[in-house]
Amino acid sequence: MDISALKSIPIADFLRRLGYAPVEHKGRELTYFAPYRKEHKPSFRVNVEKNVFYDFGTGCGGDIFKLAGEFIHSTDFKAQAKYIADSMNMQLPMKEHPSFVSQPTEPVFKNVEISRLESPTLLRYLAQRGIPKEI
Repeated sequence: MDISALKSIPIADFLRRLGYAPVEHKGRELTYFAPYRKEHKPSFRVNVEKNVFYDFGTGCGGDIFKLAGEFIHSTDFKAQAKYIADSMNMQLPMKEHPSFVSQPTEPVFKNVEISRLESPTLLRYLAQRGIPKEI
């Protein structure tokens, strides 16, 4: 299960899984009572073709992640994805965190030469910065 699979879940299926049924079906739109707040007149619509919702009572709308955020009152994407996956009885992909990469014990540079600084450009730069050339 990856994020694109979560995003492709039909919002109507997601709402049905949570126990919400539409009160009206007109063309490609389903009308519900807002599932995350109380209202007396249904003003929550789902466009099944575009798989987006719009709540006319609050002016809020978007995809399934935004809807999950309304349910859990969070804008945290990971929390939204977890809520969707849990609600749909799916597994979220587990990404392994990169393990600590130890620093090499051998010198990284080879064939390094130490010489006097003689480049006029570099000497001017050091002077402009107030850095003595002896440093």
